[in-house]
Amino acid sequence: MKTIIIYESKHHGNTKKVCDRVAAECQVELIEAGSVGADFNWEDYDLMGFASGIAYSKFYDSVSRVAEQIPAGKGTFFIYTCAKNDKDFAAKIKKVVEERGAKCLGTYGCRGFNTYGPLKLIGGMNKSNPNEDELKAAVEFVKKVEKTYEK
Repeated sequence: MKTIIIYESKHHGNTKKVCDRVAAECQVELIEAGSVGADFNWEDYDLMGFASGIAYSKFYDSVSRVAEQIPAGKGTFFIYTCAKNDKDFAAKIKKVVEERGAKCLGTYGCRGFNTYGPLKLIGGMNKSNPNEDELKAAVEFVKKVEKTYEK
């Protein structure tokens, strides 16, 4: 089984940190959402992950645009980092892939270092996030999704 995570990580690299850890411990390819062109071969992968920081309560547009192209029948999962992990910020993008006929297998979210807007004035929040426990949990999440999806 071949797995890829399509991601966008801005500001402090929180999402990239999570994706890098997952890729180091699972056999997962990473590709930045902006690098996914018209020649991207969806058939090369069985399982698709979409990962993003959260801005205005949603995944970055670059990740959402790629998700809007997913063919029916693919397994998907979602990873995000955010300032306050108090709801499922993947709900909107999940709806998009489900409407295209893809199967949603789960979501993992954790806090990330944030200096957006006025938080910059006080040095930000979640300075130690994602932390080691959150990185381990992300790896375990992906392993569980892969095991669940095995054909």
